[in-house]
Order: sequence, then C-alpha cells, then structure tokens
Amino acid sequence: MDDRARVLLSACLGALIGGVAGYLFLTEDGRRVRERLEPGMDDLLREMRHLRSAAEKARMAAAEGLLTVSDLRRSVSRAAEQSSGVRPPVAY
Repeated sequence: MDDRARVLLSACLGALIGGVAGYLFLTEDGRRVRERLEPGMDDLLREMRHLRSAAEKARMAAAEGLLTVSDLRRSVSRAAEQSSGVRPPVAY
C-alpha cells in the first residue's frame, strides 16, 4: 500500500468516524442509540478490566514459573558438579 492509498484510507475512516460521532451526539435518534448502548459498554469495560487483571496474574505466574525452573536447573547443575567433580558446560 503506497502513501496515497494510506492517506485516502485514513481520510475515509476519519470521515466515517466523524459522521458516526456526529450522529450519536448531535441527533435525537443518536441519543436514544447511546442510551441503549451505554449498559453494554459498561459491561464491556468491566470485562476488559477483568481480562487485564487475569492477564497480569498469568504474566506474574509465568515469571514465577521461569524463576523456579531456573533455580531448579542451577540446583541440578550444582548437584551434578558436586557428585562428579566435573563442571558441566555453561550455556550462553
């Protein structure tokens, strides 16, 4: 996609978004549509907050799991070194 196509696409999207915003905020029908959409938007925002919280918890669990695996590898490596007297190769 060249620059002209991007500019044209951006202008069309901007006009579309502006038209929808104008309809929703400047007309009586738009006000009624907004009143019907607001409860759904509130639910969507609440679900997005829950999703963000769950993703953060998953990220923290993954980081903790990686630390545990790393600690376990070091422990196994030390145990092997002590039992054999030979140092295992270091991975870079």
